[in-house]
Amino acid sequence: MSQKAKQIGWATWPALVMILAASVVSSGVLHAESIVPALHATMRTMRASLAQIGEFAKGNGEQTAALDSATKVVTLAKSIPAIFPPGSELTELPSKGGAAPTSWDDVDRFLDAQKHLVIETSKLLAAVNDGNKEAIGRQLETTRKACSACHEQFRD
Repeated sequence: MSQKAKQIGWATWPALVMILAASVVSSGVLHAESIVPALHATMRTMRASLAQIGEFAKGNGEQTAALDSATKVVTLAKSIPAIFPPGSELTELPSKGGAAPTSWDDVDRFLDAQKHLVIETSKLLAAVNDGNKEAIGRQLETTRKACSACHEQFRD
């Protein structure tokens, strides 16, 4: 696959995730079976994007690709609440998607964790934009801790 095709493919991930999330929302009553694919696609894309940023911080790869990945991570972090729209049958998720049953007892805590992730991913984008690889490495670690904190709270 050509580099241009790879770039186009990576650039379309956030849009595809949002389209999938929108189709979930528009389908009326929502079930875990329709939410989980959007959630998994989001998390896989975020993980791959963070890995690409990490490679750039180690001296591998181009800043342009790392910027694209950082932009994706911010966009996807902002999109997380849309994956769980009102009316979602979230009680089904523990058995289908790995979410802890208590995740949905405190939606405000979930949204606070998501907002923290948006802040940290935005700082990561700024660090990648500046190009200081040491600063990128430090912020990448902080961002990964924000990801892990949410997973520790809201996954089984």
